[in-house]
Amino acid sequence: MRGTGDDEVALQRLAREAADTRQRLVAGGLFYVLGWFVVSAPGQVLVEHPLAWSLISLAFLGLAIARFRPAVPADGEGMARLQAWLDRQWGVVLATAALWGGVLSWVLLDPHLAGGRSAALLCTIAFATAFAHNYALRRNRALLGVAMIYLPAALLLPHTDERLSVGITVAVYSIYLAVVLLRSYREYQHQLDLYDALRMQRDQYERLSRIDPLTGVANRRSFSGALEHHVGEARRSGRPLAMLVLDLDHFKRVNDELGHDAGDACLVRFADRMREMLGVPGSHLARLGGEEFGVLLPGHDAQAAAALAEAMRASLVQRPLQLREGPLALTVSIGVAVLHPEAGEGGDELYRAADHAMYRAKAEGRNLVRVEGA
Repeated sequence: MRGTGDDEVALQRLAREAADTRQRLVAGGLFYVLGWFVVSAPGQVLVEHPLAWSLISLAFLGLAIARFRPAVPADGEGMARLQAWLDRQWGVVLATAALWGGVLSWVLLDPHLAGGRSAALLCTIAFATAFAHNYALRRNRALLGVAMIYLPAALLLPHTDERLSVGITVAVYSIYLAVVLLRSYREYQHQLDLYDALRMQRDQYERLSRIDPLTGVANRRSFSGALEHHVGEARRSGRPLAMLVLDLDHFKRVNDELGHDAGDACLVRFADRMREMLGVPGSHLARLGGEEFGVLLPGHDAQAAAALAEAMRASLVQRPLQLREGPLALTVSIGVAVLHPEAGEGGDELYRAADHAMYRAKAEGRNLVRVEGA
């Protein structure tokens, strides 16, 4: 069973294929219309078979117009919609190829249309070559399309009065078409692989730019963006927004006595513990720098935020962090503040208030929770 990461890669790959297919579809149908006019003119098809000429002309024209609609679905609409769109467009393309193959068969088999054979063969070679180059996005479908366009020439020429050299040339050219199509298919798959790799690299860089590499929680940049977003939401909805600023007490002693590796491990274990305690929908935990962390709590008033902060503080006392060196008796000072948008407060004011409350907790003895304004 594929995970969501694989599903996202498949969706992006399919969206890229749909966009490329759309780009290659636009002008192709009109050339079949022109090709039909060129082929039918010398053979007097319009005069001798007016109904057939009209029906074929309308069919080519209708298929050409069908290439322009509908628009490519957005990748957000899901793989099913994208695949359905691709199947429809391929149906139009293959129907055009089949129609041309039928026209070519008619021209080759009907002696009254012999005047259009040269033009029909030239158009067939051009269409089959273009198909092999442009529609190799799906190998089997492309092979089917080229076969429907080109095989009538290779199979039926021996039954006409054309020179043997023409038949041999057309037959040999079919090998070239197969080679070109398979090469184009491999090249396109390579392009998709490269696109996937570049997109994944871009996404990884974006993620790394917003994640603290040591603890795996959000970094200060991400926290600032989340703070701005939640402040805007609080103003629009009128729901409260609380912030916690947490600072480990006497953390310098950990580095001095146990070493920086132990200090790093301590920060990682602390971040894990805070994640464990934060079973709050929409909450946002970040490392703001050094041993300081921040938490955003949408929908929390001062009382609820203080209760959660107290549970975090007590957790460190009751269940010391486990390091390789053994259990670590460590405490944390926490400042709590709540946004007051009616007073014109924004994210900066909320952060300063929570930070001020945290320094109050430090000044009053550490291992405390203090609420700004209380």
